[in-house]
Amino acid sequence: MISCRVCGSAIAAPSYQASAPALTSMMAFIDIPTLAYVCDDCGHAQCGDLPDIDSFYDTTYRISLESDDHDQIFAVDAKGQPIFRTDHQAAVGLHLLDLPQGASILDYGAAKADTLRKMLKARPDLRPHVFDVSSDYKRAWASWVAEEDQATYQVPAAWAGRFQAIISHFVIEHVEAPVEFLKTLRDLLAPGGRVLLSMPNVVANPGDMTVADHLNHFSEASLKHAFALSGFVLETIDSTAFPGAFFAVAARSEAPVAIDSDATEVAAAAAAAKQICAFWEQATARLDGSAKRFAGRNAAIYGSGFYGSWIHSRVAGDVNLAAFLDQNPKLQGSSHFGRPVMPPAAMPSETDVIFVGLNPLKARDIIASQPALNRPGLDLVWIDE
Repeated sequence: MISCRVCGSAIAAPSYQASAPALTSMMAFIDIPTLAYVCDDCGHAQCGDLPDIDSFYDTTYRISLESDDHDQIFAVDAKGQPIFRTDHQAAVGLHLLDLPQGASILDYGAAKADTLRKMLKARPDLRPHVFDVSSDYKRAWASWVAEEDQATYQVPAAWAGRFQAIISHFVIEHVEAPVEFLKTLRDLLAPGGRVLLSMPNVVANPGDMTVADHLNHFSEASLKHAFALSGFVLETIDSTAFPGAFFAVAARSEAPVAIDSDATEVAAAAAAAKQICAFWEQATARLDGSAKRFAGRNAAIYGSGFYGSWIHSRVAGDVNLAAFLDQNPKLQGSSHFGRPVMPPAAMPSETDVIFVGLNPLKARDIIASQPALNRPGLDLVWIDE
């Protein structure tokens, strides 16, 4: 029995479990089982605790430090060109926040703060601040954030009530106590200040349910609940601006905020989360069967992100795995689990089976756009069939 991280209700048993090791968002394995729980009272889903979480984010979690221009593809445009995550986040943030002239803005859980830096290119009047629970990113901040506007490990007491806006991109899913996290952000805002959060939408990206360091899998219902408990008035939850994610904007309230819980919405959220857990039970069995069926064959994995890494963990011992294929030019030429990452058109000619490591909701459209992957005789293995 555990407690829901949002509403505190008891959750009797996990809806999904898999034996160790578990896979993190950094595509690294840790020696814990994968456990996913669903709360019927607020519609929140969550993973089990990480051991020594503070040390994990201080010394192990390394986001985008591989190179100065490392970034992640979040979508591909109509011409097949990649759209990078931080460029899109910056544009969405400026649109949703509508910042006043000269606003003080904080990137909380900033990592390299590329999104904030790109916002400043469009709005040089803004005063940027950055905070992270690791000091590894200070070199990335040094040239454009004043030293007194940087903080690591602990937010300065003098920052209380300072900010007209806070952005926090893909951070809240990692925290053990999301309501306390939101209360911290509220206290840093000036009266009337607003926060912009982004986080994975597990319904639109079901792989997120099994990411070991994503401790929270918010639904719209549980996100509304968390904001109300934290003293925020919710303005918008946008599930379309960034495929596979929620962007939420909320304003600091000076009065207690009532929890407006819709029983139908909560029940639907809990049912959707449990359905995703069932999908992963079935996908694991299907992929293990495919690994045996194609044992000894020359293979590649399309996608070097979470789905592709998970597939690698299930099939590498059975097939002759030559490469990862990826459209991201910033990953091409690198190595992943000891295999080269290459563009699809450069796939080794002897490859006769491709394991598709993509979000199953998008996988078929993406593969259809790649001529090299549609040649006769090439077997494609999908995780959802």
